[in-house]
Amino acid sequence: MISLKSTYNLFLILFLTLVGNRAYAQQPVVITGEAPFAKNEEIRLLIVDNLLHGVPTVVAHDKIDRNGHFKLTYPTTDIKLAQLAIRTSKAEFFIAPFQSYNFQISADTVLFNLINPERYGGFLHITTSKTDTADLNYKINKFSYYFSQVTDQYAFRLTYDHDRNAYDTISQLLKSKFPIQYNPQNFYQSYLFYTFGLVEMLFDSRNIFHKYFDNDIIQYNNPAYIALFNDCFTGYLYNSRHISKELLSRTINENPDYLTLFNEAGRDPQLTNERLRELVIIKNLGEFMDNEEFDKGNIVKLLNYIKVSSHFPEHLTYINNLLELAKPSNVELAELVFKNEKNKNVHLNQLSDKDIYVQFFQSDCLDCIREMMLLKEFYKTFGDKIQFVSICLDADKKQYDQFIKTYGEMFEWPILFFNHNYDWLMHNGIETLPDYMMITHEGAIIQRYTPSPENGLLEYFSRSYPDNVQEDNNPLFR
Repeated sequence: MISLKSTYNLFLILFLTLVGNRAYAQQPVVITGEAPFAKNEEIRLLIVDNLLHGVPTVVAHDKIDRNGHFKLTYPTTDIKLAQLAIRTSKAEFFIAPFQSYNFQISADTVLFNLINPERYGGFLHITTSKTDTADLNYKINKFSYYFSQVTDQYAFRLTYDHDRNAYDTISQLLKSKFPIQYNPQNFYQSYLFYTFGLVEMLFDSRNIFHKYFDNDIIQYNNPAYIALFNDCFTGYLYNSRHISKELLSRTINENPDYLTLFNEAGRDPQLTNERLRELVIIKNLGEFMDNEEFDKGNIVKLLNYIKVSSHFPEHLTYINNLLELAKPSNVELAELVFKNEKNKNVHLNQLSDKDIYVQFFQSDCLDCIREMMLLKEFYKTFGDKIQFVSICLDADKKQYDQFIKTYGEMFEWPILFFNHNYDWLMHNGIETLPDYMMITHEGAIIQRYTPSPENGLLEYFSRSYPDNVQEDNNPLFR
């Protein structure tokens, strides 16, 4: 017979356990630091949960104060690949549960002011005032630096000559300094192990699967694991000798049939593990979206089926990302808030119900302003069927205000301020100026890389909106 006291003690233990687990789950990682070059700018923390497609998500943000200080918090129970971003400059690092980080951030200020500083080597540089040799970032950076030195020295002999001596030398040098061994419960050792797998992949890929993937654990949060996974399984279904082209065509193009595809793919000795098999299928279906041999609409149906039937919740992130990319309106331009010359919020779908030709520019870009002068003629000819919009990407809104004051009356279409939507710029590859995009008023892309006024825009408009062209009196035809 259980006594009342024993029951109470059991209840107390369970209660404390639940509270303890809840506290663990909610324990935030705290990131503080200084970025004196970017006072009053927004700093954003991004987490890359989808390593398969490299998609980051903003999870926290703060305004850097006038002294250059900032503070970001993010609750996590797992080690995650994170990014700090100011404007379009980034730096990557790892965050771990229960850890606090204090960073000093610097940047090349010339590159920092570009739309895409990464293209020219312009990254944020993060350092710490106190070196902690036990910190995961310190250990991985130390390994990565040495790994790059060693592989650079022997890369040619390894890749082109498949020189066994080069492989043995790299292996000896790395394993003499770092604990490279299979230990899926240790993030750091797994990072080393699967990074070394990239070396083996270059030398001899025949045994990669059995050494690195023939197990029951998929390390979704480990970039080294996912990098090797991508190397091994890119184009896998299309090139596998165990999966026929006829099967792919029948289960994708003729009648979307995930169960048949899944079961037949299981005949491949490397895809007997159902979790790994489903992840490979998801990855390859995403690749097929841009392949004219496969029906994109049916691929979307297959992904939606996997979404509701999968036994592996870790795969939902990848499926949802592919489904978003497949949507015709995946560019949420119409949902973004811009500022006009009166500092009022504007959505593009408020301007008109016509298709929109968007020009992206900066006020100090002479090519941009010259092409805006050319757009005046296009506006006269096509303005009754097309909504023209220029969006200013100046980091300082005062520059936009001055541009409007100086040049605003010269142009009859809206000129808006982009309101610091940096994540949207990076997501859509707006890297050099001027840039152009044709969208519907709802925000769906008609043509991402639309011709410029100086190169092909007349032909594009004439073909797409022929009723607007009057060849006899249109000066643009001369």
